[in-house]
Amino acid sequence: MSTVRTVYTNFKAARSAIKDLNRLRQISAVLIRHGFGYLLKSNKNVDDAVSEVLREANDTIEPAANPQSTRFENKALGDFSRANEILQDLGPTFVKFGQILSTRTDLLPAELCTQLSTLQDQVKPITYEEVSQVIQEEFGAQIEDLFTYFSESPLACASIAQVHTAKINFSLSQTDSDQAQEEALSNDAEQKQIEHELDVVVKVQRPGIQATIEADLSILHFLAKQAVDAIPEVEAFRPDKILVEFERAILKELDFNYESNNLIRFERNFREWDTVHIPKLYRQLSTQRVITMERLRGVKITEAPQYGHPMDQIAQETVRMLFKQCFEDGFFHGDLHPGNLLILEDSRIGLIDFGLVGRLSPAMRETMADLLLHVTTKNNEGVARSLYEISIHQGQINYNEWEADVAELMEQHFTSSSLADVDFGQIVRDLIEGAVRHKAQIPPDYTMFFKSIITVEGIGKLVSPDLDIITEIRPYAQKLIAQRYQPEQLMRSAIDGMHSLSKFSKRLPHTAQQLMQQVEDKQLGFQLSDAHLEERFAHQRALVNLLISSFMSVCLLALGLAFMMHPELASWSYSFGVILCMIGSSVGTLILYKTVWQGQWSL
Repeated sequence: MSTVRTVYTNFKAARSAIKDLNRLRQISAVLIRHGFGYLLKSNKNVDDAVSEVLREANDTIEPAANPQSTRFENKALGDFSRANEILQDLGPTFVKFGQILSTRTDLLPAELCTQLSTLQDQVKPITYEEVSQVIQEEFGAQIEDLFTYFSESPLACASIAQVHTAKINFSLSQTDSDQAQEEALSNDAEQKQIEHELDVVVKVQRPGIQATIEADLSILHFLAKQAVDAIPEVEAFRPDKILVEFERAILKELDFNYESNNLIRFERNFREWDTVHIPKLYRQLSTQRVITMERLRGVKITEAPQYGHPMDQIAQETVRMLFKQCFEDGFFHGDLHPGNLLILEDSRIGLIDFGLVGRLSPAMRETMADLLLHVTTKNNEGVARSLYEISIHQGQINYNEWEADVAELMEQHFTSSSLADVDFGQIVRDLIEGAVRHKAQIPPDYTMFFKSIITVEGIGKLVSPDLDIITEIRPYAQKLIAQRYQPEQLMRSAIDGMHSLSKFSKRLPHTAQQLMQQVEDKQLGFQLSDAHLEERFAHQRALVNLLISSFMSVCLLALGLAFMMHPELASWSYSFGVILCMIGSSVGTLILYKTVWQGQWSL
């Protein structure tokens, strides 16, 4: 796999990258049929075999489809209505690619992302014999040896795997001690065994799908390079970066152990929640290509109203479930469409399909809390600042224009007197599109988080029109921000800051020595001309001194307060805390005296 990844990073190594010439021929035929023949133009960076395939494909292209005359008139470039049809014709890898692309509103036009979000797998099921073969290869046993019942027809089919219903003996789900206890019980009646059967679903990977995906990935990278050569404007969408992210995501999905671990983590995170149910994983019947888990019996959340479920409560719990995942756990479901949100018979929410997840570090959670709280409190300046902080800047950004655009956008959305009438998802979409206009991108985990919010709000308002997601957001954001100023967190931040400052001070002499050596060796030179240069340097040095002194004062005060509030740490904790607070207060007072009364910028 590492060889494949190495090849992908070098488009010129087309001989190794394109693994399946027959697959290239199939893809070429689909591209020509849909008007993308100009992507098949041969070039000097491909070997003879690939060039021959491209020549064959080009011979079938009508003269009118010549890229010189039609590449900017071809409606495929500006009309996204056929995007799903094209990807479905290209096969499972491309369908999955489109589904993941639908989350990248910061990279692609919103209309295209909306179209791709409706993309569904349309694949033929694999046969029961093929399913049996995969299970035999994974467990070294026949289906009937592992399951008391296994449906021959699949419950659902997708591009990577398909799902079958099955039953297992209760003893298969027990620990060793539980099994010993079960063996000690009477086993005289067949009815007893039937009562101990458990309903499960078995997700089985399509045979040969990994090789197909690896071949398609190599061709995708090749086509991306071809697209940039044929249409230079495509480079603005960073196709190389998109493909690297897609490759990483789909290779994870091919390893079902990754999904199994995700499922276990979700089950642990929601163990105390009575309103959410995560299916149990049966690890002994799960491998890299097979997952066996508890079967949840329920209906899609969008179908639940007709069964008399309390939809207002369910909509609120769905939103709270997502915010718990994001703000408390930092680990959230990345594909919360209605098919993965089931409402069980007792009105609990059941989650399924854990192959795509997002992660938010504590720092990312704090940033998102700031952004969302600023949105809910209509703090336009705060929204602009938080969005700017999370964005990846592709070039120089005029911050005044950035802030003005955000303020105008916020004012347009908050004209309604009721927060329940505000379309929070549209606010998020417009903020991302605004960032794109300023040549900024949103990192993938953030875009996945935004997509989850947009999806859940859309589903929630569909089943409960009065859902007010902004009101639901506020407590979680406020809680995170409040935690930031707790003594334990302040102490941790102060210690981290002092540690960073200590490391910087240790590196500074060596770095300065290297810099001076380069100047002496004439490897580095400066040419400055400013009559007030010395005055400017003095001002900058004084400002740095002020910042360092102020930081030390705050750290001392924070540490002092933390020790005073936790006297149980040691007998001297409270007294030591008082001393630290006195020193910090003294430093702060001296700073105020020097700067305010004497107008100096250094101690």
